[in-house]
Amino acid sequence: MTRLWPDGEAVDTCGAQDAPTGFFWQGKRHSIEETCNSWRVHTRWWEPEQSIWREYLKVTTHTGLLCLLYRDLLGDGWYLARIYD
Repeated sequence: MTRLWPDGEAVDTCGAQDAPTGFFWQGKRHSIEETCNSWRVHTRWWEPEQSIWREYLKVTTHTGLLCLLYRDLLGDGWYLARIYD
């Protein structure tokens, strides 16, 4: 079953801010084995109070999870958006 967090679930990352090597979720460290895909989304840039600017990473972990992470480029935090099964 795919799990989705529409607003994201905040996670702490390790490694470089723009290229994390892992993240902490539910009290466990998940090492990123591979980045499968990455892209940026910048919407409603003409309305700063409603603007969304994110960098998405689809990654696999050392335990085989396929996850979608994003970095809020306006707020500078990392979030878990989805886990695929």
